[in-house]
Amino acid sequence: MSLRVSSQGHEAVITGDLMHHPVQCGEPDWNSNFCDDQAMARATRRAFCARYADGEVTILGTHFGAPTAGRIVSHGRAWRYLTEGARS
Repeated sequence: MSLRVSSQGHEAVITGDLMHHPVQCGEPDWNSNFCDDQAMARATRRAFCARYADGEVTILGTHFGAPTAGRIVSHGRAWRYLTEGARS
């Protein structure tokens, strides 16, 4: 489950257990030990990254190390996770 939050014209999504590390944006087929339904986990990560890539929605990685706020950007056939203030 993820949670989308809107306030004063800004939007963010808290990833919940969707991803456990930012590398999963670049490698969405990599599952963690906590992914019970491996195929569904892969499909869900891919759909999430495709939906939020290159947009203005801030992504808050629940399990990511600091800094947790960033954006997903397209990168070839996958995506990259850029923390706030990072350059592509």
